[in-house]
Amino acid sequence: MAATPVNSAPSARALIVMFASVIALTIGLLSLSWHASILDRYEFRQLQTALTTHWIVQEGWHLNYLTPLFGPPWSVPMEFPTYQIIVATVHQFSGIPLEQAGRLTSIAFLFACLPALYDLLSFAGLKPSRRLIVLVVVLTSPVYLFYARTFMIETTALCFAIWFLALFRHALESPHRGWIIATTIAASLAALTKITTFIVFGLPAAALAISSYRAATASADKASTIKRVFLASLIPAGISLGLAWWWIGHSDAVKDSNPFTGFLAAREMHAWNYGPWSLRLDWSFWVHMQETIVGFNLTEGAIAIALFCVPFAPNRSRWMAAAALAGFISGPLIFANLYHVHDYYYAANSLLLLSAAGLMIASIWDDSRLPRGANWLALALVLSFQLHAYYRGYYSHHRNGSPAAPAMAAIIHDAVPADGVVLIYGADWDPLLPYYAQRRALMVPGHREDETDVLEQVLKTLPAQQKIAAMVIHGDKLRARADFIRERVARFGLSPQPVARNSTDELYLPAAIDPSVIAKVAANSSNSVQLLALPADDSISASLKPDAITGFDLSAFHPVPIAVRSKYGVNIGVLDGRKVLNAHAPSELVFHPAPGARHLRAVVGLPDASFAAGRDAITDGITIDIFVAASTGIKQLLFHRQLDPVHAAGDRGPQTIELDLPPAVTGDLILRLGNGPKNDPTNDWAYWAAVDVQ
Repeated sequence: MAATPVNSAPSARALIVMFASVIALTIGLLSLSWHASILDRYEFRQLQTALTTHWIVQEGWHLNYLTPLFGPPWSVPMEFPTYQIIVATVHQFSGIPLEQAGRLTSIAFLFACLPALYDLLSFAGLKPSRRLIVLVVVLTSPVYLFYARTFMIETTALCFAIWFLALFRHALESPHRGWIIATTIAASLAALTKITTFIVFGLPAAALAISSYRAATASADKASTIKRVFLASLIPAGISLGLAWWWIGHSDAVKDSNPFTGFLAAREMHAWNYGPWSLRLDWSFWVHMQETIVGFNLTEGAIAIALFCVPFAPNRSRWMAAAALAGFISGPLIFANLYHVHDYYYAANSLLLLSAAGLMIASIWDDSRLPRGANWLALALVLSFQLHAYYRGYYSHHRNGSPAAPAMAAIIHDAVPADGVVLIYGADWDPLLPYYAQRRALMVPGHREDETDVLEQVLKTLPAQQKIAAMVIHGDKLRARADFIRERVARFGLSPQPVARNSTDELYLPAAIDPSVIAKVAANSSNSVQLLALPADDSISASLKPDAITGFDLSAFHPVPIAVRSKYGVNIGVLDGRKVLNAHAPSELVFHPAPGARHLRAVVGLPDASFAAGRDAITDGITIDIFVAASTGIKQLLFHRQLDPVHAAGDRGPQTIELDLPPAVTGDLILRLGNGPKNDPTNDWAYWAAVDVQ
């Protein structure tokens, strides 16, 4: 016996209110961390997309659009840059910062999916208000609440794909020229923007075509109707897939023009994209898929509620849900490795799974066989399950915050001219530094740092105005290769000593760099980067005043310092029976070493009283830095150490420094004492017991 519909007018109004509330909630969640960096999740992919967009803004759009990571032709075309062009346009016309323009565009495309999905749901015979149930299930999925606000192409490709499906349905029902053209445009944009997303909608499209074909065989004008259905299917599919095939061939030809980029050609990425057949037969593959689905797409509880609705749903709704599920599962079955490694790939197919679940709930919304209020309870539970999954998963990126842009990139931006090129070893093709530095990079990918002949081949194609203006060595393995670094800096006329260093990178600049550049770098430096080169008059030196040392017993200093500078003055004291030079931090001793000097030995420390327990104020430690002042006016750091006697017993008492000096040291040596990590001078009354340079 057929189900008897219940009075639906009040329910319709309530569903509209519910839909509006979910829209507001979705916008609120998507706008979280709006001004945070794009280093939250899968930053490699976000940075690559943002880098391309930045250079479209700078240089305009070209078919071989710029991704300047490997040298000329500075192009490594992946997907057709539909999203990037739109973001660049939004940024240029609105003035919205680039990363926020990228987020806004992704969010807009997510919401632009809804009218197409709403239209498709009419095919199931759902009342307009009941279709809103499916839309809210989609909007509350964790995968869209997070990835729709990232700097990625996912929702753009999804939007074109779902519009293709909606337009295709109309083209099949009314195969006139306008519908076929509109379908072809949407299909082409989807295929070019991201072919792996477009493919996922192939099975649902085939299901629509089969349904139309079956209807055509029963029509009065069978032959003509079948012909129109055939044309409505063939034209969009043929043109869109043909364009995608052309683009893949074109992009591969561009990649093959640079010996460092051929590894990114489609033929080389085949195994990565599809994975081995054995992966699909591996039980862990299916377990991981299940974990990803229930963790980030559709929770166990929501799936259970949708399955409960299946026996009550009309056949047409079940048929549509089955077609959607076939499309959903086709994604990880075809592109097994991509879905296995990247959870953001589910942004392409999750809409189909969510629509199938939502369709089951919506199809029985007015079924009188269910207890009164069961429909609202089921929907409330589904939305609660979904939002809780979002909170326990992706929301952690908002709770914990995104890392800031790397300070090393800001230094590169300040030190490298706009037309300069940064040579980067050891970072593969990670676009982190090139994007934030906003400079062209020549990255040596993989483990190819010793293929100098290949690098020279690329260098020959550099235009005259684009020269290697800096070098970055990434990773401990390469930073330990002194001979390799020595040969590279000599090849490009760089300083043999790095200018800046952080936990992963060392930056080398030209040996003859203008001191004003170093001054600019120092002024904009960050605590996360250790500057190894400073201007002659850096901020600490500028704050010190000269001290008179005439009459001081400096017999423990060889040679005698030619200058002493301090903030609080210096004096001779006695510590443990020997004379020392008390020099409260910040302070500096300046020595002019004899020609041929190769070694420095010094004894420095903090008296026990500065960190004795029970005192009202104790030191937070000091820093010891030794520089050589070059004739160019740049101070190069030779030694750095921090003393923290409160927490490190080994830092208590006199500390001996043994330092081999670089060959041919011709400048003055500066021995600096600085304040601790809090820059607090309290009880930083340090001393020098001896200095010997020979």
